[in-house]
Amino acid sequence: MSHSTQAVLEVAGEHIRVTRRRNQRRMYIRAKAPDGRIEVSAPWRMGDAEIKRFVSAHIGWIEQQRLQLAERERLNPGAPTPEEIAEWRAVVAAFTPVLVERWAPIMGVKPGKLAYRSMVSRWGSCNVKTGRICINVQLAAHPPECLEYVVVHELCHLLEASHGPRFKALMDTFLPDWREREAKLRGGIRR
Repeated sequence: MSHSTQAVLEVAGEHIRVTRRRNQRRMYIRAKAPDGRIEVSAPWRMGDAEIKRFVSAHIGWIEQQRLQLAERERLNPGAPTPEEIAEWRAVVAAFTPVLVERWAPIMGVKPGKLAYRSMVSRWGSCNVKTGRICINVQLAAHPPECLEYVVVHELCHLLEASHGPRFKALMDTFLPDWREREAKLRGGIRR
């Protein structure tokens, strides 16, 4: 038995996607990036008329949200949407542990916890004290060898904290084509 149903209602000339959930007690409304489409989550037994009244009562809020989304797109054109980030996180979270399990024994390191975030200025980070490695979810928008490069790079930090000659020698040993992979990331080559 399904725990949710979906429908589309027309309210004030707008098509609103409605998801009714069995375990939901309150109604929620959101404007989704990038186009500002409106989605409503409602309790299972809530009628269409009540949902339409709820949306109509929040028209001002909806317009405000759409203006904010448009301004965000104007200030940061092409910025990933929350949906894209969620999809990227799922991809990176699926492949990173496999790469870590493959490379950690080869490199003789024992990484700590893995984390995934959307970051603006780095592809990954490594806390050398705890072994925690954080991977940028936006790597999912790049060729798979770029994710592997970042994983090996961060694992290398467990052997050498700085980016000095020893670090580069370790990268040369483990991933001889690392410079080409790094260039793909710096150049913004995407699939």
